[in-house]
Amino acid sequence: MRVLATLCLVIPWLRLVSATRGLVNTNVIRTVDLQGLPFVREQVGVVVQNDHDSKVFKTYTISIDQGKAQSLSQLQVFERKSGLALDVAKENALTYRAVLRRGLQPGEKLSLNVDFVFVSLVQPRPQLVKQSEDQSWLWADRSLVPSVYPTRKQKTVVKTKGDIRAFSDGGARDGRHSVVFGPFTGELGGGRVEVGFRDNSEQMEALTHRREYFVSHWADDLNVLEHYALRSLGPQSAFDKVDQMVSKYMHRRDNLVKTLLVKVPAEAREMYFVDEIGNVSTSAVSKRRRAKGEEEPFKLLQLRPRYPISGGWNYTWWHGYSLPLSRYLKVSPQSRHRLRLPFIGSMAACASLESELTPAMANAQNTAVRAYELRVTLPEGARDIEVKLPFAGRALLRPTKYYFDSIGGRTVVVITHENIAPELYARHILVAYSYSPWALWTKPMVVGAAFFVLFMVASVASRMEYGLAPARRSSGTKSKAVKKD
Repeated sequence: MRVLATLCLVIPWLRLVSATRGLVNTNVIRTVDLQGLPFVREQVGVVVQNDHDSKVFKTYTISIDQGKAQSLSQLQVFERKSGLALDVAKENALTYRAVLRRGLQPGEKLSLNVDFVFVSLVQPRPQLVKQSEDQSWLWADRSLVPSVYPTRKQKTVVKTKGDIRAFSDGGARDGRHSVVFGPFTGELGGGRVEVGFRDNSEQMEALTHRREYFVSHWADDLNVLEHYALRSLGPQSAFDKVDQMVSKYMHRRDNLVKTLLVKVPAEAREMYFVDEIGNVSTSAVSKRRRAKGEEEPFKLLQLRPRYPISGGWNYTWWHGYSLPLSRYLKVSPQSRHRLRLPFIGSMAACASLESELTPAMANAQNTAVRAYELRVTLPEGARDIEVKLPFAGRALLRPTKYYFDSIGGRTVVVITHENIAPELYARHILVAYSYSPWALWTKPMVVGAAFFVLFMVASVASRMEYGLAPARRSSGTKSKAVKKD
């Protein structure tokens, strides 16, 4: 059995190596950007050459280290000269294949940029600090870029936002915020490299995030409901209420997240903020604003948790609001409805007080979403449903869902995604469906008919006698009977 299992692993690898034999990475430069934590961006610039005598290569294979595959958020490949993006297909958890725009002829070279986005790759070091102490982080990775092709020369450049405090042997400091490892020739220099640096910015992780849309044609309403299970990625610290109050009045920084900022459309109304205990009254909403460089105005929903969130702490809540449906829905003459909705809503963590908040803080991309689910509950009578996504994936149509006032049930579109990249926050999904004008009146007619039947039954029931004794005759009847005698 062990021999069979080993063959199952070795044979696909040998096929991959034989298929890629002939391509050589002549030069590889990896740039690791740690300035936007918790997102880690890597750009691998590679010059690939076809050393085969006659074979023409039409694809390029990208490998990912096994320890980083679970944290991969986005992978894109571009031609460096033209800047055009290449189609990328996933072969397995550790291998992706990019399709070249034209075949690489023998002896030709091609420069590619492979862009990765990872989430939560750095770890706090030390893991336990004082409440107002600086946060230090550790980045660690292999010194050599994994590849199925032989690499002749490569180096790694690491850039940080804060000061670099330590790094592994073999690195050379290039200023206060940059370290260079290499160049390495061939397979020499293999091993792990580490960089320790300071970064006091807030870093959060949404373990789960569920966003729900409820479409109501009758009320012209689009209700939005968002569920969050949040965790702070910062180093742990013993919570000190006295130190927190001193920091507040002395205007000192600390490692506590006090406010959660959510950008909502300017037309948002009927907002609420609820956690597992109940309604949270320590929330506010700003007036209509417009940030520099943005076309759409917005409101800033300021959510203040019941307690400041320290490193390693969790907080679970949900909030919601209503929007005018007509702003997001277009209807064709053939009664084809097209609903264009934001794929995900952004949320930023902030350690500042409400009086110090600015719109720029709401654009801070400091919250990574691990598991995301989007639900769109369509009105009753929706049919011929089509969904277009801004990424490679598919949407599921759940069986009809019934509510307390449902008659025929409502269809729910469910979309799931993991490790959301910041680029997806500006994307939209398109849900198209057919909806008859008569379907809008189905529920009022059925409800009206139900009330009519109820009143008729009540009217008939009120005229019926349910006593066990025989009914008494009226006095007028008795007097008439006496006159006849």
